[in-house]
Amino acid sequence: MGDLTAPAGAQPASTAYDVVLRPRRSLVRSTILSVVFSAVPLAVALVWVSLPLRLWAFVATVVIALAVVVGIVFVRLGTAFIGIDPVAITVRGVVTPNRRVAREQVHSLVLATTHGSAVERTSRELVAFDAEGSHLFRLRADVWGDAAVDRVVDALGVQVTDETRPMTLREFVRRYPASRAWYEQRGAYVVVGVVAVVAVAGLLVLETAGLLGA
Repeated sequence: MGDLTAPAGAQPASTAYDVVLRPRRSLVRSTILSVVFSAVPLAVALVWVSLPLRLWAFVATVVIALAVVVGIVFVRLGTAFIGIDPVAITVRGVVTPNRRVAREQVHSLVLATTHGSAVERTSRELVAFDAEGSHLFRLRADVWGDAAVDRVVDALGVQVTDETRPMTLREFVRRYPASRAWYEQRGAYVVVGVVAVVAVAGLLVLETAGLLGA
């Protein structure tokens, strides 16, 4: 599912990693194209519409804030990696906190296949647990690639449970609740909903003010 290995001489830090894996290059390309062809025209349109209403300063501030967020995501994409050395596993994700887990803590792995609303679009998930069943880290093949998941399994060489039956993401996080990322929490959905409502309400206010001014 894409390119993932980094050259041996391009290791992310002074640590001598036995295995270094990067996010799929196609993920980086699709993110850049989405921003260029969707976010940029929308930002320009919002600023343009706000100019006659003298709200351009507010809208421009919002656009700049969103641009900063996008910039942070790009930086994270460029620096994200999985590094496995004789002592620990380092996972520097794109939108998740960085983790460094001692290899001796990793007792077992679970491999599962998940899908969203479209059953034919599946993705593999890898979740690592310690001896007490506590969650250590989670990797998604749609970010790192199938080959990266397989290389992590081979490198760690611990007990693997393969969930062969595909399941929905909701079922997956219900079965392994500790592996749920911050953006899969209910609070995140509420925040996204509130932001969407505020954005739509703001656009309606701008449109109404424009009609009244005309």
